[in-house]
Amino acid sequence: MSTLFWDCQTGISGDMAVASLLDLGASEEAVRAALAPLAGEGFELHVGRVEKAGLDCCDFDVALDEEHDGHDHDMAYLYDPEWTPGGESVAGGAACPCVHGDGASHTHGHHHRSYAQVREVLASLDLAPRARSLSEKAFRLLAQAESKAHGVPVDEVHFHEVGAIDAIVDVVAAAVCLDSLGVDKVIVPRVVEGTGMVRCQHGVIPVPVPAVVNIAAATGLPLSVGPRQGELVTPTGAAIAAAAMTSTLLPKRFSVKACGMGAGKRDYDPPSILRALLIEDVDSGDGTASGAAPAPGDWIWKLECNIDDSTGEMLGAVLEDLMATGARDAHFLPVFMKKNRPAYELAIICDDAHREALERIVFAETTTIGIRRQRMERSVMDVSWRDVETSYGTVRVKVCARDGLLRAYPEYESVRAVARAAGTDFRTVYLAAATSL
Repeated sequence: MSTLFWDCQTGISGDMAVASLLDLGASEEAVRAALAPLAGEGFELHVGRVEKAGLDCCDFDVALDEEHDGHDHDMAYLYDPEWTPGGESVAGGAACPCVHGDGASHTHGHHHRSYAQVREVLASLDLAPRARSLSEKAFRLLAQAESKAHGVPVDEVHFHEVGAIDAIVDVVAAAVCLDSLGVDKVIVPRVVEGTGMVRCQHGVIPVPVPAVVNIAAATGLPLSVGPRQGELVTPTGAAIAAAAMTSTLLPKRFSVKACGMGAGKRDYDPPSILRALLIEDVDSGDGTASGAAPAPGDWIWKLECNIDDSTGEMLGAVLEDLMATGARDAHFLPVFMKKNRPAYELAIICDDAHREALERIVFAETTTIGIRRQRMERSVMDVSWRDVETSYGTVRVKVCARDGLLRAYPEYESVRAVARAAGTDFRTVYLAAATSL
């Protein structure tokens, strides 16, 4: 498994994300095989090389037929205030004045799909579990962002630019590439966006566009605004980055194992280039190199939610399931909520690998509708285990050390088992183990 650093200094789009990963060594054959069932959907895949600012970059091109082309790379359409479609004014209707929701009517020939139809397309593809999960998550983020932007329920969202076949191809291809590379951590320190206005199929809107803003607000994707005029971050690119991102924090020092560069299609100066680096942390936090014994301290997630309408039986069961699914720790605290309701605050400590699974359990097995999460660094003692011989039997002891401090704790279950077998009390065996170190 590997750690990926996406360097989004000149933005990110779907095709840039895929190109950067293919240049990094992801399998083009795996991408084509995954997308083979979509043959006949009005596109062709082209993977090649282009020069950007004198740099050799990978180009991932989803070539669309006329029916599906959404003018995504047409700079005059995107930015020219005098642009007219076929001689008609923009207000005349040919600029695709779409309406979200069931029963939508359109004055254009571009292809649209509902969120339910997108899910059906994804379900029809033969994807590895990790690639499927990432694809579904990215489109869920897109649907939720469009839902908020247009004020309609998620299930009534009809996608336009982001729901066209090129976005489906970009999302699935990026997910397959990440799975192909064995990436388990994706670091996105910041995503640089431009400024100004851009034309979409609803009209002229501000940059960052609402879908990108909503994705960033929902996921913590770190946006920053650069000096360039133009849309550098597309909704598809933002959704891919947010769905894959596991951290925004780079190691203080790291070695680069490989580098890939993906070219953007739009004509900006300087040009859009997305770098993807496979990296390895070379500093464990106290000056010891990777491969040496890990230093005390690590990063964890703290998940929290308040629950005022679940039964005690439900809460007890969810605590057991959380611990069984990989939580480092979990507990309830009694609290008073709004309207003076007595309730419980659920707090969970976990790592990156288990966070999503634990959140699914909380949503599925409690009545909460939201989870707060915070990434935290913690200081911990080094822990080892020893078997200590006493006159009553062998007791398992936990030994903790840090900065010259040393503590030992006879393990409760071990002490209880020895005490029962010896026919004596717990305290006697505990003291015998503690004094035998």
